[in-house]
Amino acid sequence: MDVALVLTHDCNLGCGYCYAGAKFNRRMPEQVVDRALELAFADGSPEVQVSFFGGEPLLAWDALVDAARKARSMAGRRGVALRMSVTTNGTLLTQERAAVLEDLDVYVGLSIDGVRQAHEAGRPKIGGGSSFDETLRGLDVLLSRGRPFETISVVTPTNARWLGESVAFLLGRGVPRLGLNPCYEAWFDDEALARWEAGLERAADEMIDCFRRGRIVSINVFDNKILAALKGGLAPEDRCSLGTRMVAVAPSGNLYPCERLVGEDEGTRWVMGTVFDGVRVRGEACARGPVNAECDGCGERSRCTSFCACANLAETGRTDVAGGTQCWHERTTGRIADRIAATLWSERNVPFLAWFYGRLAGLPEAGATTASSESHPSPGPTGGPDARPPVRSIPRHRTDGRRHLDVLR
Repeated sequence: MDVALVLTHDCNLGCGYCYAGAKFNRRMPEQVVDRALELAFADGSPEVQVSFFGGEPLLAWDALVDAARKARSMAGRRGVALRMSVTTNGTLLTQERAAVLEDLDVYVGLSIDGVRQAHEAGRPKIGGGSSFDETLRGLDVLLSRGRPFETISVVTPTNARWLGESVAFLLGRGVPRLGLNPCYEAWFDDEALARWEAGLERAADEMIDCFRRGRIVSINVFDNKILAALKGGLAPEDRCSLGTRMVAVAPSGNLYPCERLVGEDEGTRWVMGTVFDGVRVRGEACARGPVNAECDGCGERSRCTSFCACANLAETGRTDVAGGTQCWHERTTGRIADRIAATLWSERNVPFLAWFYGRLAGLPEAGATTASSESHPSPGPTGGPDARPPVRSIPRHRTDGRRHLDVLR
């Protein structure tokens, strides 16, 4: 079971695209934390994921640390593998706090939208003013410690113009793993889509350059496409787990299918139950898709992520209908990912082969020296039966990924 704890509705930033709604000081009581952790371990799964969100979860630092310690203790007593993560804006991260998170083995995702212009376009302090310098200090704390982490950048129509520059900035600073998360709630016109595409092309060039210099890096929108191509398509476990394998817990104790649906915890539409009464309605009741007729026959369908119910809801208002911007993004990132893979495969780039084929073979990810989601319909292109499938010029994984690593020897 994967359980996401929304530790507080409060935040010190006022991001214009935040899906968490209004910010106010309501934090998760200890009894709710305890019941949430009991829920996480209740089904006897051999592996448990506990994630911490907000608001800004580091505003509830003591509750976060207490919950992480309890989860670690519960996992130890039960012999269960435990993965923990926290998503933070980084402004409250210090060397001391980073050390505590390391001791508890809590993986960190830090939200920064890129260069100063990109970041300041959407992530101001709650009372106004720039948060960039404080976020950058938090990023430098993580970089100084040499542990795996990732950055999370939300791509909007406003900041897309700086996307390529932002990726170059973050990779140049030493970030090992980048998440580029589209803001599907926003309207991307043709000009914004063109800027976005140019930024993705530059991001691909930066990624290729890193691998050529012997440095393994990860950019989620490309990694996911390449891995899916190698596997011959997305596996069931790669797909949306809305309300099935995971639940999100609001400070009140209400249960939601995903942390993106908690919001201000005022409605009942998405409430699945409470930590006190258990799950009453499973996420299977949520309509899933995409049911779009134009998806039939699309060459990208086998590795398309338009099944994400929350992304669909953000853009079209329905969990089972994908929008034009999402379709454009899937097709564009697929094409660019294939260019990355074809280029590095043709060069028999050793770090590339180790990173992608190594993961398929179940090898440790230690090579990733230091590998990660925020509407209106867009006028961008949509898929259809005449959509050309992407060119995949690298061998797919078959029965044993290790055999593809022979070129490393």
